[in-house]
Amino acid sequence: MKDNNFKNLLEKMPFGLGCCEFAYDSQGAIVDYIFLDVNPAFERMMGLKRKCVVGQRAGNIYYDKYSGDFNWLAFFEEAAHSGNELDTTHWFDGLGRYLKVTAVPYDHMRFVMFIQDAPEEAAILQLKSQKDEYKKVLQELEIVFTSTHDAISLVEYSGGQFRYIRSNNVHQELSGIENIAGRTPQELLGEDVGERLCAYYEVCMKTKKPVTYEQTFYFATGARVWLTSLSPVIDGDAVRYLVGSSKDITELKAAEKEKAQLTQRLESLFNQHTAIMLMIDAASGMIIDANPSACDFYGYTKEELTGLRIEDINMLPPDEVKKLRLMTMDSRHRYFMFPHRLKNGEIHPVDVYSCPITDDQNTLLYSIIFDVSDREIYRNELFFEKELFRTTLRSIGDGVVTTDLNGIITSLNGAAQDITGWNASDAEGRKFAEVFCLINENTGKAVEDPVEKVLKTGKIVGLANHTILRSLQGRDVPIADSAAPIKTEDGRFYGVVMVFRDVTMEKEHNDHVKYLSYNDFLTGLYNRRYIEEAMIWLDIMDYLPISVIMGDVNGLKITNDVFGHEAGDELLRHVARTLKECSREEDLVARWGGDEFVILMPRTGLSTAEEVVQKIRNSCSVIDKSSLQMSLSLGCAVKIHDDCLISDVMRTAEEYMYHQKLLDRKSYRNTIINTLLVTLYENSIETEEHTRRLGVHCQIIGVKLGLSSKELDELSLLAILHDIGKVGISRDILCKPTALTAAEWEEMKRHPEIGYRIAQATPELAVVAEYILYHHERWDGTGYPRGLKGEEIPLICRVLAVTDAYDAMINNRVYRRALSRENAVLELKNNAGTQFDADIVKVFLDILKEEQA
Repeated sequence: MKDNNFKNLLEKMPFGLGCCEFAYDSQGAIVDYIFLDVNPAFERMMGLKRKCVVGQRAGNIYYDKYSGDFNWLAFFEEAAHSGNELDTTHWFDGLGRYLKVTAVPYDHMRFVMFIQDAPEEAAILQLKSQKDEYKKVLQELEIVFTSTHDAISLVEYSGGQFRYIRSNNVHQELSGIENIAGRTPQELLGEDVGERLCAYYEVCMKTKKPVTYEQTFYFATGARVWLTSLSPVIDGDAVRYLVGSSKDITELKAAEKEKAQLTQRLESLFNQHTAIMLMIDAASGMIIDANPSACDFYGYTKEELTGLRIEDINMLPPDEVKKLRLMTMDSRHRYFMFPHRLKNGEIHPVDVYSCPITDDQNTLLYSIIFDVSDREIYRNELFFEKELFRTTLRSIGDGVVTTDLNGIITSLNGAAQDITGWNASDAEGRKFAEVFCLINENTGKAVEDPVEKVLKTGKIVGLANHTILRSLQGRDVPIADSAAPIKTEDGRFYGVVMVFRDVTMEKEHNDHVKYLSYNDFLTGLYNRRYIEEAMIWLDIMDYLPISVIMGDVNGLKITNDVFGHEAGDELLRHVARTLKECSREEDLVARWGGDEFVILMPRTGLSTAEEVVQKIRNSCSVIDKSSLQMSLSLGCAVKIHDDCLISDVMRTAEEYMYHQKLLDRKSYRNTIINTLLVTLYENSIETEEHTRRLGVHCQIIGVKLGLSSKELDELSLLAILHDIGKVGISRDILCKPTALTAAEWEEMKRHPEIGYRIAQATPELAVVAEYILYHHERWDGTGYPRGLKGEEIPLICRVLAVTDAYDAMINNRVYRRALSRENAVLELKNNAGTQFDADIVKVFLDILKEEQA
């Protein structure tokens, strides 16, 4: 571009010339072009100075002023990619003339543009092309004008008057007026309507903005309501035409009016009705609306009521209220009787009839509420005609079926369809017995047809208890029902109505209550109440001889103390299972109370009862989830003669049982202790060797301190049992290889108290119970569990503390490796007077020196 010859050539050319190169974005796409140089002819023709052009992007120079809608970048890019010259002729608004532009590609990145005045022929061709385009646009506008679903009219303002120019087909069909051209609104629609339309037209002309209005027209086809949007067509600064686009909204207005009337009626019904009405949000229970009757009844203002949830006035438990509310939302239940609390604190029983209604967003419960206080108080005084009252009362139920005088079903309500599994259309016209298969739950035999019985007797018939309805799908449903004759006021009998309900849940509840009244909740065995009643009906000759086995669980208290009440409960369940397995099917096995059990064995002699006793003893096994052996003390006796009472036989069996318990007690306690020690060694880092070493060192120190033989014995027993309480601590904590958390450490610190309770429960160990409790106290008072200080701590506890700490330090633990004897001795010295009694530490260190000598 700096070559002089080339520059001279550029400057002398009679047409505009510009050398350009493409500009790219970061993705390599062409986004503009940059002028590298232009000649003087380019400056003259384009009205641009060279210094303002060279080095600039075309988009920053003249796109807005000259380019119009033509995509010049795409034009030059096409020439570069094709490698061919391209030319085009365009009108440039900023220059006021046609120019011919030729693009000559130089390489894929650069090109040269030539600009010259367009020949006359090209301009004419361009004008023809534009005329064709305008014609096409007008044709398209005509299609829109004639094809739109709206009524279109065109108005011209001329000579101080508005006159219609034309209307489309829709306008002509809706108005019934085919030719409106040249007519004023007054001529077309009359003075009154025409004047109102002209007023809208004038507003549109003056504001030069669209105007929308509704107008009722009385056409030959009838009165119609049109919604019109009036738009101005502006030529220069003046409004030349008005375009009216109208929709026939006659039916919409009628629907809106009908909707408004319906809304008004519903609001009047809601606000003026004397019944109490509430609108409740089904999901949250919030009261959304309340009518004046509700405000009067509850004593709240409307604002106060709509700030409450239904649970705030319903006295049932909130969970139950929510459950019933959700049942209503699912249309599973519509009627309720609730206790509602008023603002003054009074509680009134109310009947609630509720149904779900849905708006665009939420499901609401529309509830009609009746205060039934008087009905509940004066129920017996409000007595209607007997037959009508009973029939009506029984008809308000879950399922209702009616028959004619031949027992043919005439109607079946929704609830009856749900229970029977029959559709009303299938059931109606059939005999009652074809649809209602009624059987006795206990015998499996068919129940007498209640409808047939009513038809024969003319009286109300109720189903017997334990009646099952077998549905069409074969499902057995326990029901309660009654059938009554349908009579007119003059006594004419023309059919039967049967009202029934599904009592599955009620039956299950009653069965459960009955079960709990005669069975022990923990073990599932019979309870004392059942046995006491059984003793009455068993105490007859037919059941003689009657044997009684009484049993008492050994060690329940210590099991509860050591392993917790859950383990104690499992012990009782284990005993119950054992007794059931060892007894016979006809025997009555019961939990008499606490840790006592009883077995009544009708028609059973003493020898058979003793065989069962021996079988129970042989079946004693390790209790699940523990290392304890189940132990029972058992006694039995038999009633042979009728003049003896079963209660006396039970007392005899109980005496034998307690005698056995005395014999078993010592050996069982020893078994417990041995079991606890085995459990301790299995579940913790404590070992029998550790206990033995402690015993040896404790004895030596005790002799050095001059302890009595009794104290030496207690010290030996303490060495063995000091950590017995760890059987009640989780194995995960006892064997944790890392530091304990705060919660785990608090759990670990419980073991002295657990050990204390174990020793207290065993008379032979009670002498060391208090020593076990205090064996982790420290000389400076910072120990646990009581924080004793100095000589407040029993002497033998202070002795054990020193020997236990030393033995623990020189042996490996799961959380650290053993220390050397020298380091362990140093630790004892450093903690003498704080953790340990300094005098005992001195005695113990002397003993260690003697052992090493």
